[in-house]
Amino acid sequence: VLGASGGFGTLFSQVLAKSGVTVRGISRKGTPKPEATFSDYLSADPCAPNEEVITRVRSASVIVSCVPPGPCVRALEALAPYMSEGCLFLDVLSVKTEICNSYMALKDKYPHVELLSCHPMFAPAAGWDGQNTVMIEITGGSKSKAFTALVETWGSTCVDMASGEQHDRVTAAVQNATHSALIAFGLSLKKIGYDAEMAAKISTPPHRAMIGVIQRMASINEPDTYWDIQTENPHAEECWKAMEEAVNEIQTAVKSRDRDRFCQVIADFKTTLGADSQTCTSPY
Repeated sequence: VLGASGGFGTLFSQVLAKSGVTVRGISRKGTPKPEATFSDYLSADPCAPNEEVITRVRSASVIVSCVPPGPCVRALEALAPYMSEGCLFLDVLSVKTEICNSYMALKDKYPHVELLSCHPMFAPAAGWDGQNTVMIEITGGSKSKAFTALVETWGSTCVDMASGEQHDRVTAAVQNATHSALIAFGLSLKKIGYDAEMAAKISTPPHRAMIGVIQRMASINEPDTYWDIQTENPHAEECWKAMEEAVNEIQTAVKSRDRDRFCQVIADFKTTLGADSQTCTSPY
């Protein structure tokens, strides 16, 4: 595991060890978290591998990269010459177009390496059980299939996607639009002088749901994850523009007392969500 001192590095050490896999950690900086379960841990730069790193890479069947995009590609190029035939190299990055394009450019150079881009759709603190994981096979093989099957034994539902571009288009809605709406909601509460104690006494189900989510965002306290998604997804700007237009449209309807337009916005949710023929099971 590269970037072993972080949240996902720690999570992988735990679940892989429980699955009977020998897990070695490598990290350029930091130390392993107390809850990590690596069989051994090396403080070294995988982008400029020394003999200790090379020895570990030669014996590895899977290399999990939990580092940012630039170091991820540099680590692949530095380590691939030492990887065994059929070794699987995978990342857990939240934005995929750039990294998948890099893999496509490199796959013919390293035909002995399986390349898989993986995106756990949750923060490490949430754990795998009940969560979704995206898998994008660049050069698939037996190790990619086995790893996907292993993730599913941890309770996660794996969803195959065809490309990084498809992933980023879908996650622009699932993550960028969702996160920006929640962050704006939390900021608006601050600006209007939110009385949390009194609001809790009279709260509605939708309010409690949104408060619960922003409380979770604050308690996990990993703002860099949200920052990376907002700044790196190539469709982020489109989401922000749509959000601004939506707020203006609703505000215009309210200010002009255009009840029909206001109600139509809400009625259109059914079409947007593909819910015309579905029964709503929400408690709201």
